[in-house]
Amino acid sequence: MIVTISNEYGCGALAIAQRVAGELGYEYVDRQLPVVVAKRLSVSPEAVEASEDTGRSLGERWITSLERATPELAQGSMAEDFDEEMLRGVQDAVREYASHGNVLIVGRGASAILGAHPDVVRVFMYAPRAWRIGHIEQSMGVDAKTAEAEVDRVDRSRAAYLRDWYGATFGDPHGYDLCIDTSRLSETRAAGIVVTAVRARE
Repeated sequence: MIVTISNEYGCGALAIAQRVAGELGYEYVDRQLPVVVAKRLSVSPEAVEASEDTGRSLGERWITSLERATPELAQGSMAEDFDEEMLRGVQDAVREYASHGNVLIVGRGASAILGAHPDVVRVFMYAPRAWRIGHIEQSMGVDAKTAEAEVDRVDRSRAAYLRDWYGATFGDPHGYDLCIDTSRLSETRAAGIVVTAVRARE
């Protein structure tokens, strides 16, 4: 079985995901993905992270493609080729980890990459914006303004990433098998729900 965890920033999903992987005895895949992609493309993991965090609109990507077709502008746009190369690298890495079975993959559009299959449980975790801002303040020790800006920035970036590359709407329940409001449950109970769903599918 493969579990994918998608989440709104600041909802506490990573702690829940780690607990789920531990209870199921599954491999937990999160920070490994950028490292794997970076090694294959001979770039830094930070470059891979940055490519997923641009939040550029599809229109901006179309403009880039037109620039590539214009010789005098192409040189300045060569770095943009990296976007699609990175995307393919991430997709290949996600599929490779999924092929191992008994794995939990966090983010990277894994739910869209793997799609709806009997051996994939796609989970989306969310919480009210105000709750997430408060959670970031408390867990990271930052002020409300900083937490608010970061929550909004990451939400926009994740929504743009899924929309531009996969034509999907971030948080659309139709794209997941299970959606959980983490503000209403403890980590233990939220993890238990996911574990139960996975075991019911096995």
